Amino acid sequence: MKILGQTLQQQGLQYRRAIANLSSMALRANVNAIKDLATPAQVIAMVKANGYGHGIRSVAGRLADHVFALGVASVDEAIALRAHGIQSKIILMEGVLCRDDLPLVSSLALDLVVHDKAHLEWLAVHRDPIHDVWVKADIGMGRLGFFPEHIRGVFEQLRTFSHVRGTLRLLGHLSHADSPKHPINHTQISVFSNLVKHLQVPASLCNSAAIASFPQCHYDFIRPGISLYGASPIDEDHAVFSKLKPVMTVKSRLIAIKNYAKGQGIGYGHDFICPQPMRVGVISFGYGDGYPRSVRSGAPVLVNQHLCPLVGRISMDMMTVDLTACGSAAVGDEVVLWGDGLPITEVERFSGISRYELFTNVQNRVKFIWDDI
Repeated sequence: MKILGQTLQQQGLQYRRAIANLSSMALRANVNAIKDLATPAQVIAMVKANGYGHGIRSVAGRLADHVFALGVASVDEAIALRAHGIQSKIILMEGVLCRDDLPLVSSLALDLVVHDKAHLEWLAVHRDPIHDVWVKADIGMGRLGFFPEHIRGVFEQLRTFSHVRGTLRLLGHLSHADSPKHPINHTQISVFSNLVKHLQVPASLCNSAAIASFPQCHYDFIRPGISLYGASPIDEDHAVFSKLKPVMTVKSRLIAIKNYAKGQGIGYGHDFICPQPMRVGVISFGYGDGYPRSVRSGAPVLVNQHLCPLVGRISMDMMTVDLTACGSAAVGDEVVLWGDGLPITEVERFSGISRYELFTNVQNRVKFIWDDI
């Protein structure tokens, strides 16, 4: 079995039915583009949700030396990174789920986000050293965080805990950062600004969308997420996001090509009927691999660098494509579903599924191949 595995690694990876090519060069270029925009603010790279579907260990390993900290959603994600040898600062962005998680926070040297009075109660009886603590303020997001009027008291209580030995910092989150013209942004920015002014502590407010839309709010730390992976967080054109490079390019191959007569139905339910004689290809990729079943006919894919529209329903393992625009297409040819040359927003447009979900929905039977391995 070992010999078979080595043979596959050496000879067959690029010809697997479902592949995600991932670019370290693009990932680092995106980090640098974001740094250039936000200097002197430092970067907290969000690698939660399996690195936005790109592989948390792979992404963290490539970013750890280039950012201030890595942001994860859970202790489990932090454990995975420490077990992988990542020694960089890791921030638990959602805090802990229970008091029993605090010993892990101490032993793994994790930064802790505190956003609920239960956290303060658990910390009061915890005795092991806790490193840096980030206090989350709910400035209008309506999710995690203490209300602004309680923030000063939270900081005062944390300062009484002798085992909290690191720096105390402030976190906030804008509810409408991806709609920069929405008036509520200015209300929430004002609330956060007043907190920073009165507390005089290091602070972080901006996610990917806010980094570009509200440069006056970068403060000490920014928290890019989807922009690290080459996708814009907003639908409006922005010069910064135009510089981003897709880290993930999802590919498959044509496994069959057939000529159909006018009036032939394609796929389940015959949702698409050939309006004329057509050359139709079958792609070995489906919703079982993470491509949305909700995608409608007309969604583009790249076949030999030619844009071709999908036709018919997406099946579990296959999808069908109109090859009229690519007369040279042959069985075995590569098909790009999104990534380099075909923005993921095109799939979003035809599926109604957000780019965030598309990234994180890629399944484990898709073979990930990094360019620097």
